Amino acid sequence: MNLKWIFAALVLANLGLWMWASWYKEIPIEETRTAREPVAPEKMRLFNEPGVKLMPRKTPPPANAGLTTGTAPACFHIGPFPDIDIVARAETRLNELQLTYSRRSEETRNVTGYQVYLPPLSSQKAAERKRQQLTRLGFKDHALIQEGGMQNAISLGLFTIEANAESRVRELADKKVQARIQPFQQTRTRFWLDVAVKFPSETADKIKKIDWAAKDVQVQELVCPAGTSLPPNNSQEPRENAPN
Repeated sequence: MNLKWIFAALVLANLGLWMWASWYKEIPIEETRTAREPVAPEKMRLFNEPGVKLMPRKTPPPANAGLTTGTAPACFHIGPFPDIDIVARAETRLNELQLTYSRRSEETRNVTGYQVYLPPLSSQKAAERKRQQLTRLGFKDHALIQEGGMQNAISLGLFTIEANAESRVRELADKKVQARIQPFQQTRTRFWLDVAVKFPSETADKIKKIDWAAKDVQVQELVCPAGTSLPPNNSQEPRENAPN
């Protein structure tokens, strides 16, 4: 009985092996390749044959070639110029270099001194009596003020340093005299010149060597901000230099 089962198992194993060999046979690799076009030997020439020219292979430019060969434009802020005459002479120098520029101005208020004073009295006669009192107290440096809005006031000194004015006020306070401090302010107008150049390497040294005839004038070079109008050609620029 066991021999029959063993014989049947062997038959089935042989049958399975035959089916696998018949149905799952791999396709040869050569059959899947695309046929290559025939070689035309008459069109092939050796490099050492007469009449054959070697052509150099073109190398494509680097991706950042535009960035490495170009020069970034630059802007120059020149100033401050203390008055209109000096800035006009500076503009003449820029015109000689054929540079386009724009002028801008700024106003500043500076304290130039401090006045110690007594507020206006009721009349000139009252102011004179007050002055006599100040003299008796030992304060001889005083004067009557008759300017607009300060009629019959009394000046007790002009000081360039605020601390000195405050010291005088304390001295008067020790003698029961209540004085005040009024700063003197002066409005000053300063001028600046803004220059934009397309090729800074050709003009930076020339601009920095100019004698601007003003000791506080400085030349500051920086990258032009976005939206800056640049001249088409630094050597032949139209000079539309209208002051602001």
